[in-house]
Amino acid sequence: MVENMGNGADGSATPTGQQDAAVHDQGSAFLVSAVIATYNVARYLPAFLDSLAAQAIGIANVQLVFVDDGSTDGGHQIIRDWAVGREHHVVVLAQENRWVAEARNAGLEHAVGEWITFTDPDDVLDEQYFTEVFKFIALYGDSSRDEPVNLLAAHQMRLLESGEIRDNHPQRRKFGKGSRIVNLHADPIIQLSVNSSFMRRSLIQEHGLRFDDRVRPNFEDGHFIARYMLLSRSDRTGLMASAKYLYRTRGDGSSLLEKSFRMREKYTAVLEHGYLDVLRLAGVVHDAVPRWVENTVLYDLFWYFKEQLAVQSLSAAAPLDVLPRFHELVGEIRALIADDAIRSFDLMHVEFAVRQALLRGYSGEPIRQDYVRLSDVDEGRQQVKVSYWFSGSLPEEVFEVDGLVVEPTHETVRDYTFYGQTLIRERHLWFERGQRTKIRLDGTLMQVTRGDVVAGPEGLTNRQINPAIMGIRRQVRDRFAPGDVDAVRHGVRRLRQSWRKTRRNFSKTVISDEILEFSLKTSRVRSRYEHAWVFMDRDTDANDNAEHLYRWVRDNRPDINAWFVLSEGSADWSRLHADGFRLVAHGSWQWKMLLLHADHLASSHADAYVTQPLNQRRYGRSRFRYTFLQHGVIHNDLSRWLSWKKIDVFVTTTPAEFEAIAGHGPYSFSSHEVVLTGLPRHDALLRRRQAVDAEDRDLILVMPTWRQGLLGERVEGSNKRLPIKDFGSSEYAKRYRALLASDTLRDLAAQHGKTLAFMPHPNMRAYLDEFDLPSDVRILDFSRDNVQDVLAKTAMFVTDYSSLAFDAAYLDIPLVYFQFDRASFFDGTHVGRQGYFDFTRHGFGPVEQDEAAVISALEAHAAAGFTNAAPYAERVRETFAFRDGANCERVVAAMEALDHTP
Repeated sequence: MVENMGNGADGSATPTGQQDAAVHDQGSAFLVSAVIATYNVARYLPAFLDSLAAQAIGIANVQLVFVDDGSTDGGHQIIRDWAVGREHHVVVLAQENRWVAEARNAGLEHAVGEWITFTDPDDVLDEQYFTEVFKFIALYGDSSRDEPVNLLAAHQMRLLESGEIRDNHPQRRKFGKGSRIVNLHADPIIQLSVNSSFMRRSLIQEHGLRFDDRVRPNFEDGHFIARYMLLSRSDRTGLMASAKYLYRTRGDGSSLLEKSFRMREKYTAVLEHGYLDVLRLAGVVHDAVPRWVENTVLYDLFWYFKEQLAVQSLSAAAPLDVLPRFHELVGEIRALIADDAIRSFDLMHVEFAVRQALLRGYSGEPIRQDYVRLSDVDEGRQQVKVSYWFSGSLPEEVFEVDGLVVEPTHETVRDYTFYGQTLIRERHLWFERGQRTKIRLDGTLMQVTRGDVVAGPEGLTNRQINPAIMGIRRQVRDRFAPGDVDAVRHGVRRLRQSWRKTRRNFSKTVISDEILEFSLKTSRVRSRYEHAWVFMDRDTDANDNAEHLYRWVRDNRPDINAWFVLSEGSADWSRLHADGFRLVAHGSWQWKMLLLHADHLASSHADAYVTQPLNQRRYGRSRFRYTFLQHGVIHNDLSRWLSWKKIDVFVTTTPAEFEAIAGHGPYSFSSHEVVLTGLPRHDALLRRRQAVDAEDRDLILVMPTWRQGLLGERVEGSNKRLPIKDFGSSEYAKRYRALLASDTLRDLAAQHGKTLAFMPHPNMRAYLDEFDLPSDVRILDFSRDNVQDVLAKTAMFVTDYSSLAFDAAYLDIPLVYFQFDRASFFDGTHVGRQGYFDFTRHGFGPVEQDEAAVISALEAHAAAGFTNAAPYAERVRETFAFRDGANCERVVAAMEALDHTP
């Protein structure tokens, strides 16, 4: 074992101590050397070292060169202890922290194997890993061959925190044909990771190859491999499908990949010293840049743009001042990559908007397509939707329906903005349905496409519109045809007889789909569920907009066949059952029949289990229209989450919210879907507030939202999360503890006869003991205390970023925003990003960053008699379109409008 205790004069690792003769004197005594750079991975080292010791071929046949890059977690000592007794094939080095590139370069100086790999110490190797590698080298590793193979790639598989292994790495497809030799000119696959790569040490030495320390925080691997292949003029890669490398996927946000989007170098150094360097070198070595080099760069570059479309992504926290340089560098890269490389890239899924943004967004010319596409058909209102892509200003548009020049009934533009620059835009237009529709853009008659059907220049006809809905009509007609009742009964009897034979293994909770199909056609089922309106909040909870809208429909519209969906185990089930709700258990057989007959589904949530409740492969496309009632007023940018969803009615509350969602901007919706009605729950909220006398409004309520970074590891197969360690030491816990325990705040409450109340987010329940709050602070619970009742009794309100501030403002409750972590809250880890609503310019109370300022603002509210003063009172009046108690009626009218032609 060799250990480096310091650095040389030039900063390089200089080993001291006795070196084993087998390592130092015998030259290439090892077929393979693994250089392993370590930095603060002590918690993962035991699993990694165990996988080394368990290698079937015997790990003593592999030289291991560990380079500790200044770890501070005790990992270096773990390696030293493990290496005892293994000195003949283990080298242990230590150096000051200088980044992974320099650590690997230091290890290269001590590697003596014929082949070099750079294994990562937080991963795990299958016990047959090196056995399979050695077999492959024996078969194909002869360097004297006419066309030697100089790069070998092992099969990367993902190792989850739970210990589960999944073969879902984006590059898994290249191993689908098994182990093989690939000619990169014929099959331009890519290899980006040195941890699962094997390269000839002789070629690395011949070309003086080292990792470029400037290429950080990522792509140093891809840069090294590409330069290795280009300089050695290699065009063959060996794929070792049976050599399984288990790449650990961390779930705590601690990996470099997860942190990299916040680093300045990712937007400058990686592009300049990584991508551009490789492309320019390829242009020198070859007459034209090889497709595999283009793919290597594109695979990495595409992720920048894909991340900007992700619902949660740290790319939202990209340093703003480097973004102009980022776009400048992307433009230079695009000049070296063929358009066809972008069009044909198929190594992973790339959204059309991303592909188009990179393909044409840097050309300097406005994007103009030669076609529009049929996007949707609204049978109820007899309207059709067409869409097209463009950039810059709108093209000159001329629309004809049945020979008459018309204007669209609804329109919008969705902007695709990447790192502060809008690169491509999508136009959505709705027209009254006619026999023939023609669209001219900038004087050119557009072709109309629908999937793989392309219309000619004569325009769009009903013959092309109708097939878009014929499949749905057939499914509905077949499913609900009356059928032969005797045949149905006979089928049921036959299935029941079959069940009796296997009744010991039959679960009453699982109903045969065959029985479901029979039942759908019975008159009893049809009369019970036909044309149903289905309401639900979450499957586990009620007491939101859907519950309030259902109540209004039940009490005012007996002609509507209304049902409410909820899990039978919900705490709200017994309450709603006692109140006479027509309940259907979520996931039950009746629930399936209800949804298959329903005309409408209205929910306060838009998660996939709500909007797409049934398996479309089994039951076909849902026939119901979906109304998004919302959980609260949208004030952040949720476009990345919502724009892809099929929403027929999108409820909004304020004119600003309506314009942000239905107008030109990041959303794909228009006034065709978006309606300004107000939230259904606000009707009841207003009534409850009016029923409480001013002197009985006695709560100073503190109600913060949650932080994504404080979520623990997810329990497998559940939405539950494990508690995190040291929650009490987080800034979130410290700040709210300091506020709630403040003597000044509690004195303020006592002076005015108020009660200081804390209603923590449900995720905080597990940590309440860590707050150690004074006994006079009242703890409220969402599962026990009705939020509307709580707000009705609130005199002053403290929150941070929660949409419940709109509910409080709706009731003219004075409030304060406590935003001590604004920068990190909008860093992309949460679903919402900064939207149209500016808390300082549009908020309903002062925005403060420390406890003393929050208390001072509350004192000012109290001095004003617990009423809103200027400018906040004016903002409240200007914000809400309706406070007349008729929100439910407006929402129902919007839903009914879906079924009627104007």
